Amino acid sequence: MQIPKQSFRELVDTRFPGLTEKIKKAIEESERAFDKKPGRQESFLWEHTIQVASISQQLAELEKIDPLVPTIAALFHDAGKFSGGRYHENDKNEEETSAKLAERVLGESGMRAIGVRRVVSGLKALYQERARRNPVASIVHDADFLSKFGAMGVANFFIKSALRGRTLRSALLEHLSKDLTYAACLPLNMRTSSGKKIAVKKATDLLRYFRSLLDELREARIADLRIRRVRIPHPLHKNRDLDVRLIVPRACPECGGLWKISWTTEKGLKCHRLNIESVCRRCGGSTEVSFCLPEIAPAQKRA
Repeated sequence: MQIPKQSFRELVDTRFPGLTEKIKKAIEESERAFDKKPGRQESFLWEHTIQVASISQQLAELEKIDPLVPTIAALFHDAGKFSGGRYHENDKNEEETSAKLAERVLGESGMRAIGVRRVVSGLKALYQERARRNPVASIVHDADFLSKFGAMGVANFFIKSALRGRTLRSALLEHLSKDLTYAACLPLNMRTSSGKKIAVKKATDLLRYFRSLLDELREARIADLRIRRVRIPHPLHKNRDLDVRLIVPRACPECGGLWKISWTTEKGLKCHRLNIESVCRRCGGSTEVSFCLPEIAPAQKRA
């Protein structure tokens, strides 16, 4: 993906001086209020926001769209994440808070009403099915997911593992199945053609890295893990399969027996969950893993 000549900050602040800093301050203050660490020097959420804004700018240029509005929308896309001192994840309150903050700050910054409406409508469409018909929401949606994969995705996996206090082996067994499945399905989740092309590369890079890591762990006698591929029909999309990547020990650690794998899906509060059970054919020992199925964009209708 070609790096634009202008940074996202230059793009935004040339038109609206100081806007980026205002958004940064609002995000950092909300995060500090949530985690109650007023002395924290750096913000995880702002770091993520920078990445999404940068990718949004690049995607917009690749899609031949003026990058200003999508980039500004990306700067606000998680601004409501910690509103009211609570954590919100893709719920109505987060969406409304982000949109209201954008409307107020952009109005104060002198953006024309039509531009404010485009940013706000993009943010409101971001978590809804109609997002695929809103070009601003589609770009920010793709940028948000792309930010979680590739080399940055690998780094974030290990940051989360360290925060959870996991060893390398337990982190891979308990959480890597979800990350690899999301990576394998990433191109299906893209709503722009440019995002789909980038997703293929990012997913390939992430999968290649973890395969190499599993090889080294086996050579070091730390863990003998393998990636099992299981294809399942998506419960919401007829005739569309998901390529699930399951991390399991190569053989049962208790008796050396082989695994029998079964799966079910169930509708949860916010998603359809995939539940996978691996049972040893010899001794009956079992392991389970469960996570939300990855999103995929609806199939495009043929003309």
